[in-house]
Amino acid sequence: MAGSASGPDPIATTETSSSSSPARDGVSRRRGDRLAGTSRAIQRALEQIAVAGRGRFAVWIQGEEGVDKDLAARLIHDASEWAQGGFFALDASIVPESLLARELFGSVQGAIPALAAAYEGAFARVRTGTVLIERIETLPKDLQQLLATVLERGEFRAVGSQSDQALGGRLIASSASSLDTLVSEGRLVAELAERLRLLEIRIPPLRERKEDILPTAAHILNFARMEIESETGKPSTVRGFTREALERVVSHSWPGNERELKEQIRAALRLARNDELGPEDLLLSWDASDDIPSFRDAKRAFEREYVTRVLRVCHGNISRAARIAKKDRKDFYDVMRRNSINPQEFRS
Repeated sequence: MAGSASGPDPIATTETSSSSSPARDGVSRRRGDRLAGTSRAIQRALEQIAVAGRGRFAVWIQGEEGVDKDLAARLIHDASEWAQGGFFALDASIVPESLLARELFGSVQGAIPALAAAYEGAFARVRTGTVLIERIETLPKDLQQLLATVLERGEFRAVGSQSDQALGGRLIASSASSLDTLVSEGRLVAELAERLRLLEIRIPPLRERKEDILPTAAHILNFARMEIESETGKPSTVRGFTREALERVVSHSWPGNERELKEQIRAALRLARNDELGPEDLLLSWDASDDIPSFRDAKRAFEREYVTRVLRVCHGNISRAARIAKKDRKDFYDVMRRNSINPQEFRS
């Protein structure tokens, strides 16, 4: 089957990586070189990753949405003796049910009328590498049962084929819920859950490991700077966070976990005006636990911040600042006076 299979087609865009080659992945290959943090939970996860790297058994990774479960899976893959094999990540929740078996096990020519060409599935494609199935509980029950049988027997069969192939790759599965919860709720068949129980790695949400937030933020900032410098060809001037920003970062609940933290730091870097990111850059000017200001006070705060930034750019030149703001010079001066802003402070 592998010899006549065609390469990935449009449906395989759900694959996050089909190769562990540094040359192919470039800078993005280094985004997951480590789990940042000093908490006991992270140290425990790293110990379990090292254990998993020494074996070929299936692994279960649990973590809320936004927790970097994909990174943990890649670290397991990289720590194993089979790291030269491919790494294939499939989000089971976004692939049409009718094509999930094909994505995992492949199909022979003519087996699927709408997609007549032969197709090499994930387990054949990675050879001795790793297949990560994210949100595995969204697989249809019959496919879950089939996957449990494949893990038990160590062989699989492409859709439409009459012959079996040896299972050379390792399965890693992940979900936001625990195995016990998924089974009790009827979302995961018990047979498959039992095949995944040998090693369960839980990565707690950021709110449960506050000591990891600042190391994680620093790690993200360093890599995001590398990304921007690679894209623009120019060095980033941002070197860190202000003290107030660090306080806000630690106190924020981060419901989206590492993913949310990454997105806000990356966005802040692209819009940063200073060499340190402040809470306003990270959209953390106030936390949900604080008193939300009135619309009038919020408008006044924005007005003051806007005028201050424009004057700083114009080195205190009121006429130029008014032109940039597209306001009459007198009106701009009234805004300055209303907010007790002295243009002399910005003149150099």
